[in-house]
Amino acid sequence: MTFGLIAAALVFISLALLLLGRGAEEQNRKLAESRLDVALSKSRDPLALEKDPLRKKYIPQWITDSLISAGLSIDRALGIRVAMITLIPALAAFVFRGAASAVGALILAILGIAAYVLYRQRKRRLQMLSQLPNFLDGVVRVSAVGYSLTVSFNTALENAEYPLKEALGLAVQMQYAGLELDQAMHRLSRVYGLTEFKLIASVVALALNYGGKSDILLGRLAQYLRDREQHHQEMLAMSSEARMSAVFMCCLTPALAGIILTLNPAYLGTMWNDDTGRMLLFVAGLLQIAGAAIIYRMVKSI
Repeated sequence: MTFGLIAAALVFISLALLLLGRGAEEQNRKLAESRLDVALSKSRDPLALEKDPLRKKYIPQWITDSLISAGLSIDRALGIRVAMITLIPALAAFVFRGAASAVGALILAILGIAAYVLYRQRKRRLQMLSQLPNFLDGVVRVSAVGYSLTVSFNTALENAEYPLKEALGLAVQMQYAGLELDQAMHRLSRVYGLTEFKLIASVVALALNYGGKSDILLGRLAQYLRDREQHHQEMLAMSSEARMSAVFMCCLTPALAGIILTLNPAYLGTMWNDDTGRMLLFVAGLLQIAGAAIIYRMVKSI
């Protein structure tokens, strides 16, 4: 009798343990499914991505490239802010001063927006150049384990810092859209104006097409970028006065014309109403544009 009770107790204990194990397994399965659902909801459908995510409909490509390189989201909110900054001062000047003052206020607003975009572009380029060697070191470490260059690139990107992570994230999106990594890096070099991205694209193309020790090339490229960044900072420190003078010379004339048109439009009205004066104004505008282009190329070469 006692033996039968002990046997029945053991059977019931075994059944309880079996049910408990199945319950824990079912709970783990549901937890894994919920996590998978969350991950899939946050992921992007590759078929829904554009072939070129750097191209926006109804916006000129050079404006799109400038805004993306400045880190500005191209959406309706940005369009509303730009319209308010440009149109509200122009409308106010038109109401109180007339059409000429409105043109002057519009010129000043456009100059302010352009200066802000250029400032953000330059700041982000310098930040990305300082972050790029560490990112390449991460790619080299992952690639040395045995992963492919594309997998190493995507893995190292997870530990990258902003704004480099945001910029190279566009390359990952273009990979999902069907482009090769080297083609995506070439597009990014065009947008951000960084020749370093072209160097990385060349190394990636060499590794994808011919194989070889791409990690060694990337390691040497990272060291080269560090040395180049150090020399570049020294050159910037020595040429800061020349660059500030160039910016002042390029912006002085348009800003002065905008201020005159806003405050006293009749001052230039006499020249504009005269044939010879109008011709001189057009010639002065062309010379200003040519001089700004020459100064820009001189400063960019530093």
